[in-house]
Amino acid sequence: MPFGLILTIAFLAGFTNLRAVDIQMVEVAVVGGLLLTLLRPQKVLTVSGPPVVVNLLPLCLWAFFFLLIGAILSLRLTFYPPIGQFGPLKQPPWTTFIRLIQSVMAVSTLFVVALAIRGEPERFRKLLTAYVLCGYLNAGWGLLCWFAWLGGVTLPGVTTVDVGGIARIRGFFVEGGPFGVYIAGVMVVQVIRGYYLRYVGQRSFLLGMGVLALAFAGAQSKAAVLLLIVLLMVYLLKIRRTGLLMLGALAVVPLAATSNLAGGLQGYYDNYANFEVVARERPDDYGLLMGRLAAAVLVPRMIGAHPFLGVGIGNYSLMRNDPTILRGLPRVEQWDLNGLGVLGYMAEIGIPLTLFLLFIYAYPLLAAWRRRPWIVLLCAYPLLAALFGVQLYFAYPWVLIGIGLGAIEIDDRNRAIKAGAHLRPPVPGKRPPPRPVVGGAE
Repeated sequence: MPFGLILTIAFLAGFTNLRAVDIQMVEVAVVGGLLLTLLRPQKVLTVSGPPVVVNLLPLCLWAFFFLLIGAILSLRLTFYPPIGQFGPLKQPPWTTFIRLIQSVMAVSTLFVVALAIRGEPERFRKLLTAYVLCGYLNAGWGLLCWFAWLGGVTLPGVTTVDVGGIARIRGFFVEGGPFGVYIAGVMVVQVIRGYYLRYVGQRSFLLGMGVLALAFAGAQSKAAVLLLIVLLMVYLLKIRRTGLLMLGALAVVPLAATSNLAGGLQGYYDNYANFEVVARERPDDYGLLMGRLAAAVLVPRMIGAHPFLGVGIGNYSLMRNDPTILRGLPRVEQWDLNGLGVLGYMAEIGIPLTLFLLFIYAYPLLAAWRRRPWIVLLCAYPLLAALFGVQLYFAYPWVLIGIGLGAIEIDDRNRAIKAGAHLRPPVPGKRPPPRPVVGGAE
């Protein structure tokens, strides 16, 4: 696949709300790239690359196979789609197969990206840059819309339902929560580019971090804040700063108590504890009856009813109105998503396959653990993003997995070259060949 197209895929991955007929632009780019690859004149189609990348391919193929079996078996169920003006892609039986195809394309981006790097630091640098540029545009658009909202003009880059009296920035995402989780990942990449690898100057690094931090704060995403806290703890554990880890864990308590995080979590708990009573009192309040709060009640019921096979990938929206799941709660007639990440996976694809997918998410982190701390930081984010609500069919975490596996390959080459240089006696009058360097401090 042309490397320029791969850069385009990495760039488009963060524009999740930029779509046509419910198809994301990054999906169009992936399909186009795969078709170009298959149409090239070649005798044999092969997938070759470093073991750390290729060894993951059979696991993903097995996951796709079981997802397909689950999608087919889900057709045995009775569906309860919302009554609304929805296209055929949001009607049974097409929904589950569309989500399956989207998931296959999203996961495919990890191999497209990782195999494109091929141990070349310059390609690695360009992919990081493309990913961060997308984050800049997301953050810039969100901030522009937020300032416009302050001036009385509502643009689509903010969520107009106020939280605490201030609109939430959502950029090119559907709402502020997922946008905050995404920006957290962009901030990780920016730290790697600027602080560790010195790919950008100090002024550009700080300016970029400032824009991203403002957008992150404007998103008001509690999940994103928790993700960064856990990511920091993973990093401190990796660099063996046990004292800082314990101090950070102790500091979280007063920080949460004095911030919106504690109040927000308390509000979630209070609403969850009284959800059934309040829902029956406000049957037309879709802000209450849809999203994470309702899913926190309905998803465990769905898991209890279908623990092994689930209801089929993507079918939560078609099954959440099932009377045996609602148990007297009001129906909703809009398209509802659970937004619970891994817990939502369990409802749709069952507990066993969810655990298998978690291992696939954790594979890069396990492979990176004995390498540089910044590689661990890069590979830990996609797993945490899944735990904090990112759906399987979003491409941007898989792009970062591909970049992380590419970093592991380059680091392995550096170590092998360095070990070989120590083993070989120096040749008089001959310089040693330059080695590829990802660069930066430990």
